[in-house]
Amino acid sequence: MLGNTYITIGLPVSLFIIMIGMGLSLTVDDFRRIREQPKGVVVGTVLQLVGVPLLGFAIGGLFGGGVMAAGLVLSAVMPGGTTSNVLTYLAKANLALSITLTVLASLLTVLTIPFYMAYALPMFVGEGAQLELPFLKTLITMMVIVIIPVCIGMFIRAKKPELSQKFEPAINKFAVLVLVAIIALIAISESDNMPGWFAQAWIPVVALNFASVALGLLGGKISGLNARDSLTVSIEMCVKNSTLGLTIALSLLQNAEIAVPVVVYGLLMYVTVAALCWYGRRLDANSKS
Repeated sequence: MLGNTYITIGLPVSLFIIMIGMGLSLTVDDFRRIREQPKGVVVGTVLQLVGVPLLGFAIGGLFGGGVMAAGLVLSAVMPGGTTSNVLTYLAKANLALSITLTVLASLLTVLTIPFYMAYALPMFVGEGAQLELPFLKTLITMMVIVIIPVCIGMFIRAKKPELSQKFEPAINKFAVLVLVAIIALIAISESDNMPGWFAQAWIPVVALNFASVALGLLGGKISGLNARDSLTVSIEMCVKNSTLGLTIALSLLQNAEIAVPVVVYGLLMYVTVAALCWYGRRLDANSKS
């Protein structure tokens, strides 16, 4: 499977298109909100870029290390995506804060992902293992498939807003199809290994998911954010860009096993965030009663 043309070429190209879609949803005003909501932005960014990755390292070590632990860290260091913005809206939380956190995380993880994985792979897999993620190569790849397409999307929106309104929904649907296609490819080509991998991965993934949600809610409350902003931070901690994680696992690392925690997390997070949406709507109803 790892030599499949879709994985080696099609997946990065698909992610490039998806990130253009993210850029189509953004404007310069999204960056100006950093000054309007500094506390929420700082708390959410620190928790997402430092807190959740540290949870990944801690839980990965607690469950014995290995390739699965490295995959767990890979899940933890992923940014969110525009999906978190939609879910924040459904939860009646702070959409402006969510968009700002998504933008910052997507840009800053270009640096943090290769940094964290440079520690995770030798720590959990071993110094002499064949699994490695060169920092410079990863950094350049992330720039090409994340930063550049986001900028292209923002440029199109600024110059041709009618085009962005037309194509953004189609690209969002395309993103879902890409994720489903990747999961199907892994499941089919690794059918003999998948049951054992899944059994090994699901408990650490559940632990990471629940711990990330709790970190967002408690971290926001301790920092003095209101309940609505704390919920927003928690949703950002919960939702991860699984397509980006799978691109790194399958195209750069060329290893299906390390992709399994990313797949499991990408499925589980929707269950957890549905509960957060219910909680947010209850908060909103109570505030109006």
